Amino acid sequence: TAEVPDLTKRDKIDTYIRSTFLLGSFNFERMQAIGFAVSMIPAIKRFYTKKEDQAEALTRHLEFFNTQPWVASSIMGVTAAMEREKAAGKEGIDDAAITNVKVGLMGPLAGVGDPIYWGTARIILAALGASLAVTGNIMGPLIFFIGINIIRILTRWYSMKYGYEKGTEIVQDM
Repeated sequence: TAEVPDLTKRDKIDTYIRSTFLLGSFNFERMQAIGFAVSMIPAIKRFYTKKEDQAEALTRHLEFFNTQPWVASSIMGVTAAMEREKAAGKEGIDDAAITNVKVGLMGPLAGVGDPIYWGTARIILAALGASLAVTGNIMGPLIFFIGINIIRILTRWYSMKYGYEKGTEIVQDM
């Protein structure tokens, strides 16, 4: 196996920042695929030195992708770990394996992320904020806005880090 550099902290930050725009190029053919591919660019550039390999990896990530946007970061982390293993020439890690893990994770994580974030956290924070807002308290909308964004930011950052550190082990953990 070849020696492949690990992601730097800057690469992780760049991937995270890009991932916040996952839905920026949403379309009804491939859903979040373009946003996913753009988010993976820092990792792909770190792991693959040849332009042909980078283009192949980006093309691989332009296939259909759709999940709850906040938990997509964990899939990006797992995918980045698999890209690193593929770049190192690890046996059993090929295009199909990477795609299969992505496809295998996006459904279950959407099934977990939607009820937790959209069906629970958002509702609780909105109810709390609304109860304060109806009395004229400015803290109502602020609690909702700040609370939901703290949850979003922490979920995305730590799930991406966890996904990258665990790699393919995350599939067994789930």
